[in-house]
Amino acid sequence: MTDFLNWRTDPLLVDPEPLVQNTWLTANDLLESDLRDSFIISIGQLLLYPIIIRKNDFITGERILQSFPYINLDKNWLVKIRKQSLALAEKTHYYFQKSNYNRTIRDWQKKINNYLEEQQRLPFPLFRLVPSYEKFFQEKQAVNFQSARGEDFQLPLYLTENLAYLTGVIMGDGHLAGYFINIIDSCKEHIENLTRLLSQLFHSKTEFFEQPNANAWNVNILGKWLVRFFNFLSGQPINARKYPTLCEPLIFQTNDHFRSAFWRGLMDADGSYKTNISFGTASQRLLNDFSNFLSEHNFQQRFYTQSVFGGTTYSLIVAGEFRKQFAQLVGSNHPQKQRELQSLLSRKVNRFSPRVHTLRKLGTWNGQTIGFNKDLLLDGVFDFSSFDFNIIGLGDYFRNLRLSQNDSQITLASKLKIDQGILSKYESNIVSIPISIIQLILTFYQIPLVSLLSENSKLAFQSSRSSCHFPTKPSKKLLNLMKGLQYKENGFLFVIGQPSIPLDDYLCELAKFFAIKIPPTMKIHNSILYTFFEDLFLLKK
Repeated sequence: MTDFLNWRTDPLLVDPEPLVQNTWLTANDLLESDLRDSFIISIGQLLLYPIIIRKNDFITGERILQSFPYINLDKNWLVKIRKQSLALAEKTHYYFQKSNYNRTIRDWQKKINNYLEEQQRLPFPLFRLVPSYEKFFQEKQAVNFQSARGEDFQLPLYLTENLAYLTGVIMGDGHLAGYFINIIDSCKEHIENLTRLLSQLFHSKTEFFEQPNANAWNVNILGKWLVRFFNFLSGQPINARKYPTLCEPLIFQTNDHFRSAFWRGLMDADGSYKTNISFGTASQRLLNDFSNFLSEHNFQQRFYTQSVFGGTTYSLIVAGEFRKQFAQLVGSNHPQKQRELQSLLSRKVNRFSPRVHTLRKLGTWNGQTIGFNKDLLLDGVFDFSSFDFNIIGLGDYFRNLRLSQNDSQITLASKLKIDQGILSKYESNIVSIPISIIQLILTFYQIPLVSLLSENSKLAFQSSRSSCHFPTKPSKKLLNLMKGLQYKENGFLFVIGQPSIPLDDYLCELAKFFAIKIPPTMKIHNSILYTFFEDLFLLKK
């Protein structure tokens, strides 16, 4: 129902109140608040209205209708709307109340008929009030708009790899101005390609020109709603310094192809393939996001920080042995950088991995386990109480414990102040139980954690991205297995092995004992095992 809807209460206008530019909500804000449905419908289609229309538009200036984008309408929609122009005028009258454009219902009807008969279009907020207006967007990949001056442009209704790629390029080499987007690069061919891609996606006026005295080329694409569109997707500010706020857009993280395309765009902007694969930026958060993306694919990296005039730059270099995998995962669309990447792939790789065979022969290395941390032992078992992980498979234990005390799920959940449905999933082993909840239940029944740990020789731990089986008590076998690993401060354990055991046998035993997978790179990115290694053991410095 849109009857008597007002712009201040419209659920499609996502800002809680009229906010000025660069303070209004973007896709990152909404996704972090789990409000994906506010701008994406179930079939993955973008809702353009909350993306390009803002509450602030209704109180800025007196000619606000001229500041909105106009929907171009075909004959069928023109006839349909004309028949109900009076009802639409009434809705519009109430919708625009307390805005900078208040008119009578009769005045609105005249204006609506004028739009329909003379211009064959409607301002987007008026079209939003048409009954079943959503049908207009069905079976479309993009929507055609006009500015008040009649300048044509279109906006896509679905995310694509090209859109993700352009977002990366703009965040790296682009600037969002009030009424245009500018991209600059030293490669003329690359800017020509971007000009064609922008024109193909948005059908808006583009300007291609050489930067005077700078040996660089520019492309501008015009339209403030295109600026808002990319501001919403990326969170990149408009007419403001961008680097303090840049981060990986969450909207592309749900699709591996989109995510790779986004980082391809950023590498084409701020990356290099001349002597190695490197990426540099003035945004430390953006570099960390890229590093996390590479780490998820087990790419080894080096990091550098450099103080320069005007600030600090942050860089990473991808290890040489991962060049081919990087080319397959990310690659490049930049003509010059494509050639540099292909040349780099043909060169000999100078690895910066440790000399594993030497370390294995010596049997000792920095970051190696040399004993148990007795401070985290409690009556002969490891004290897991301070760890922020979940444990899998204890549902039967806690269900039997509850039944032995004649408590119902509802009663126990109420006393623990947790949802009864969650408690049911814990007891059914549908979801793992946080250690904090385990301690809460045990405390309620006056059972020490040591008792639970003593009854289980090994537990299955789980975090948001990792899982691992780990014994509850120290043992010689556990210590020997851990001695074959090397602790790395950048978040992983490196497999070296033991001098007395064939490496293949050690890898098999390691994977079986901890129920983990050992990647071919020998680098274990497992947050649980890493944390236990760091806290439960003493390491050689």
